[in-house]
Amino acid sequence: MTDELKYPLTGNGPIDVEDKRIYEKEMLDRVTLICHIRKTPLVLYGIFVELVRQFYSDKNNLPLDTCVHWDPDPDKSSIWIDSEYRWEDEAIEMRPAIYVHLGNISYTPMAYRRDGQVDMDLEQGEYKYLRRGAGSVSWVHVGRQKGETVTLAGATMDYLDAFTTAIRQDFNFETFQIKGIQPLSLGEKESKERYRSLVAATFTFQDTWTTKLESQKLKAITFKTGQNLILRDNIGLIG
Repeated sequence: MTDELKYPLTGNGPIDVEDKRIYEKEMLDRVTLICHIRKTPLVLYGIFVELVRQFYSDKNNLPLDTCVHWDPDPDKSSIWIDSEYRWEDEAIEMRPAIYVHLGNISYTPMAYRRDGQVDMDLEQGEYKYLRRGAGSVSWVHVGRQKGETVTLAGATMDYLDAFTTAIRQDFNFETFQIKGIQPLSLGEKESKERYRSLVAATFTFQDTWTTKLESQKLKAITFKTGQNLILRDNIGLIG
C-alpha cells in the first residue's frame, strides 16, 4: 500500500527529514588537532609513547653510545616501545624495552563553581566548562645489561629535557618538566625487569568541554480564543 492510499484524507504521511551535520565539515576537520582533544588516559599514553618513538626512530638523533633503533615493523626494530598496559597484556620479552607508566591524574575546577562551569549561552543552550588536570609520567627502561639500561635512560632524559618547551607547546600542556631519573634498580634474578631505569616527569593541562541542551520540539498549537464566549451565547439562546 502506498503512502498516498494509506493517508488519503489527512495527508499525514511520513516526513522526509534531511540529515544534516550538527557542525560543518570544516569545523570537524579542525577538531582533529591534538589540542582540541580531551586528554583522556589513552590520549596521554599515546602522546608519551610517540615522544620516545620519534626520538629512537631517527638514528641521527641518538647519542654515539646508543645503538638501538625503533621501527614500526617489529622485525626491523631493535627496541620495543609502548605503554604499560601493552607490556602487561602481551608479556613482552624483547630487550631492550621502554614502556610508559602513567601516574594518577587529579582534577581541580578553575572557576568558582565546583562543576567547573565558566560560561553559558542561553540562546544556544550551551554550557562551557574548564578544569585543570595534573599528573605524572615515567618512562621505564628495561635492558639486557646494566650499562645498556643506564645508557638508554640517560638518552631519553637528555632528549625530553632539551625539548621541554616544544613538548609543552606542541601537545598543549600548561606545564611539562622532568622531575628526576632513577639510574638503575635491580629486580629479582628471574624477573623480566631484571635491570630497570626510569625517567619521571610531571605535567598539567587545561581540560575544556561544552554541552548543548536539546530543547523539546513544539509539535502542535491549538487556538481556543473566543470559544467560551460562543458556547455561553449558544446556551443563552437555547434557554
